[in-house]
Formats: sequence, structure tokens, C-alpha cells
Amino acid sequence: MAAEMAQQPGVPSDAASIETYLGALVGRLMVPPGGWVASAREAGIEPLWSGRARPYDESTLRKHGRVLAQHGGTDIVARAVEAYVHQTVAATGGKALAYTDIFDQVFWTKKPSHAGPIGNRGNRLLAATYFGLTFVRPDEGPVMAYSLSWHKPATPLQDALSALYEEPRRATWLTASISQHIWDRGGSGLPTLRWAAGRAIPYLTVSKRSTHWTRYRRPPHVYTRSKLPVFVRHDAAVARRRRRKGATPQGGPTPQEVIFPAHPDKGRASTRALRYRTGAPLPAPALRDLDHFYKTRWPCNENPIKELVAVGFDRNLDRGMTPTTSRGTDGRLARLQQREQIHHDKSEAFAPTTLPQAIRQARPLLRERAALAKERAAIDALPKDKGARMPIGAEPLCKNLMLLMYNVLTLLLWRSPLHEVREMSVLRVHALLLGQHMLVGMDQRGWTLWIDPVPSASERPLQEELVRLFNERSLSIRGHRLWLRLRDPLS
Repeated sequence: MAAEMAQQPGVPSDAASIETYLGALVGRLMVPPGGWVASAREAGIEPLWSGRARPYDESTLRKHGRVLAQHGGTDIVARAVEAYVHQTVAATGGKALAYTDIFDQVFWTKKPSHAGPIGNRGNRLLAATYFGLTFVRPDEGPVMAYSLSWHKPATPLQDALSALYEEPRRATWLTASISQHIWDRGGSGLPTLRWAAGRAIPYLTVSKRSTHWTRYRRPPHVYTRSKLPVFVRHDAAVARRRRRKGATPQGGPTPQEVIFPAHPDKGRASTRALRYRTGAPLPAPALRDLDHFYKTRWPCNENPIKELVAVGFDRNLDRGMTPTTSRGTDGRLARLQQREQIHHDKSEAFAPTTLPQAIRQARPLLRERAALAKERAAIDALPKDKGARMPIGAEPLCKNLMLLMYNVLTLLLWRSPLHEVREMSVLRVHALLLGQHMLVGMDQRGWTLWIDPVPSASERPLQEELVRLFNERSLSIRGHRLWLRLRDPLS
């Protein structure tokens, strides 16, 4: 990555310096509670990597991170994150599951700014930045971060999905390598599902409306393990295209609606059912256990986000505000542009044969043109008196670096035979190993990091397993072999 960044036009540093800056950034980003100043206080081991007498000032790393981000560094790191996932999924030889959600990050400011509902704060309207996060779980593999997108507050889930699929390299890989793309009910609206069906995305989500499975009389497709019926029917509302928009469905599987009992563990005592909507037919085993299959969103999407937040992923590393329009105004403008395109198509097709026919058909076109002009003038007159954080600083680069290191650490832990180690969070690894006090021993063979053992005897085997995993990677710093060793608590 450093070599590719050094080749970008206008970058003031060489590859070796960029590699040093990136290494220092990574070492500080994965330190709870996060932030530039807090991580600078925990950077005592950084001179081993940089070769300097003291750690970098936080302003130095922030400045170089901003320069790298402005010269294409964010996209380079994002492609590295994707390539890491591509290689892992290809090594398994099967398809993977994808999960996408919106993460809302509060931005405390006294400046006038656009706001959006924050889920973990009771949906209070606060200044924020929304991030679209996509995770991928390979077959019999760990959960890995795949993509991150930056959005204004109050952005719907469809914007995150559109940002994910608008890049051709991502869309091509997702179409070929993903068996099911799962997202929450925030993306269960008809516009989102019709957009996904038009791209032949094998989505799975749950509708906001419930029903009762006793209303359906057709033979069930399968039965749950508690002998309750599961009905599958054609999702006509999604498959139906509105002709006035000129949408033409692409070839692909037919959208379906699955009526699944809401409480299968209660048996026939509960008749309430949920409406799951899918873009591709599900196999019978998945249908029988559809509630558990859909709820893999929690361990594969919600929990990884919480793990990253615990080590500072939610820190605002940039404070700049840019005067801009709200997400509501952007949506209003997008709908206006669609109406203008439809009006343009009607005007191009206007070909009357007689004068009375021309007068009769021109009147609605002129009224529609006047209404469109009035709507555009109203949008242009809206003042830009509020701001929002835009992806022009170092924060997008830092967040992608965190996703990359999360993937590296997750794959490293997955190599362990101990289930508890394989399921460790980043914060737990920091508490057991990376956050412990260390002494450095240097000799001709290499450098040794003597790590303080944890005081709990029950956690000592977990710490020893982490040390073994890191030593298996044959780590090195500036050409010196690096070993990790646990100190004798009695010495």
C-alpha cells in the first residue's frame, strides 16, 4: 500500500516514510478508547517501529493522514480490505454471506448542523455521521469487514447499499461470490427491494408488517422443527415494475415472500408470523430455520460493529464542517431529476398529427414543465445554513485501516484450536496481550518483547495461546526478528 500511495501524483513523501506513518497510525488506532490524544499517551513502543527517539506528535500523524487521504490513500486501503476478503473467500472454495447495516456516529458540536436519529440513544435527533458497513462471512470461516461508506445524517440504508454496488469491482465480486445478502428491516421498503431485484441481488430481509400463519390455506412449502407451516409465495409487489419510470427487470431469480412463525418455540399457541422477503429462493434447511438464519445478523454484523466501537471506531477524528444540504433535500432533488427525465422522454415522444391534437396534448406537458420549474426554484432557494462532516480528512483512511487490521487479527485468531480464542473480540485481545506492559530485549538474533502475564490463572492459557499465534506469524520490525515472551511473575 505504501508503494502505491507513493506513486500517486502530488504525494510529498516516499514509500518508506509512508510505510512508517501507516504503521504508527495502525498502532494508535486499535488502542481503546481511541482518539488522537488518548492514543498518543499509549504510544511508548512506537519508537521501535519508527526508529525515532520519541513517538510522533498526534498533530504530525493527523497531518500526514490527511495528506494521504486527499491523494487517494483511502481508496487504496479500501481495495486492500476487499482483496483480503476476496482471498479468504476464494480459499474456502464456496460462497459467503454478506451483511450490511448503518452505523450512526454522534458528532457533538455547537455549530448549526444537520441531524439524524441515533439508534443507541433512543433515536434522539443529534448531529452525526452515518456509515454504511458491510461484513462478509465465508463458509466455515470468520466474519470479516468488507466495505465502508460515508453518508450524511438521516441517510437510509439504500444509500449504503447503492454505494456498495455502484463500484463495478465490488458489484462483480458480490454477484459471483455471495449466496445471500442480509440486511435489517430498514431496507424492506418497496423502492429498496425493487432496486435490489433489478440488480438480481439475493437479498434477505424482514418486513415491518406481521401477519398470522392461520390465514393461509395453500399447502405449506416446508414445516419448522416444531411442526408449524412455512408458506412461500411470489412477491408480486416487488416484482411489479412501475411503467412510468421505464424500469425493465433484469434476468434472475424471482422475489419471494416467506411467511414464517414469529414464535416457533411456542408451537400452535402463537399464530403470529413474520413476512420475510428474499430475492432468491431459499433451500429447505434455511426455510425450516429461517429465524435463526436471519438472526445471524447479530453475531456477523451487529457484534463486529460493537467490537470496533469498543476500541475507538466511533471517535470523530476530523472536526471540519462543510455547509451543505440535508439528506432530505438530496432525496427531494433526486426525485425531481427523475420526474424531469420522464418529462423529457414525454417531450421527445410528442408528435401530434393535427393542430387540435397538438393543443390538447401540449397543455399537460406545459403544466408539468411549469410545476417542475417551480419545484427546482424552491430547492435552489433553500439556504445552506447548516453543515455536515464530509469525507475529506483523515478519518475515512483511519477507519479503513481499522477494518484492515480487524480482518488480520480475526484471521489470526481463527487459526487457534481453542474456541474461546477464535471468538475473542479486539478489546479482549488488547486486555490479554496488546495492552499489557512490555519490556524490550535486544540481541544479535533479534528483539524480544517480554510481556507481563495476566494475574488471573484461568486466563493465563488464553494469553499463552495468543503469544503462540503471534510468534507463528514470524513478525519483524525494521529487519529484526521479533519474538513475544511472557515474563516470569516471580522474577
